[in-house]
Amino acid sequence: MTELDQTIASAFASQGNQQEVNKVYLTLLRTSLFLPISKDKKPDDTEPFRPLFVQSDEHYFMLVFDTLERLKTWAGDQLNDMEFIEIIGKDVIAGINDNVYLCLNYGSEFYKEFSPDEVKRLKMVVSRIEQLKSNN
Repeated sequence: MTELDQTIASAFASQGNQQEVNKVYLTLLRTSLFLPISKDKKPDDTEPFRPLFVQSDEHYFMLVFDTLERLKTWAGDQLNDMEFIEIIGKDVIAGINDNVYLCLNYGSEFYKEFSPDEVKRLKMVVSRIEQLKSNN
């Protein structure tokens, strides 16, 4: 069980107690995550990488995993068709579009989906952290 698993389990057990939910958010922001990315890079592409997205109806979902093993389990025999990067949670949040659902550990016991509203709140937290850093 990872640290994120533990905080998510505690938040669920507390029935959404805000203090426990905040622990999930803060743990996510400082955790190293594995993000599946596209192998295809166009020569004129200015982006360093392209995250893989899942589209369902009008919604977009971006998957991240807190262990490499979880990413590999999810990818299965498709692992050779993608690449991945290791990235800190706050950097994932800073770079994600506000309309995307962030899916943490899809397919695991402690799967957590962060809605676009939660992503926006997390972006505000990241912004405040960066502001505090620049003031010091």
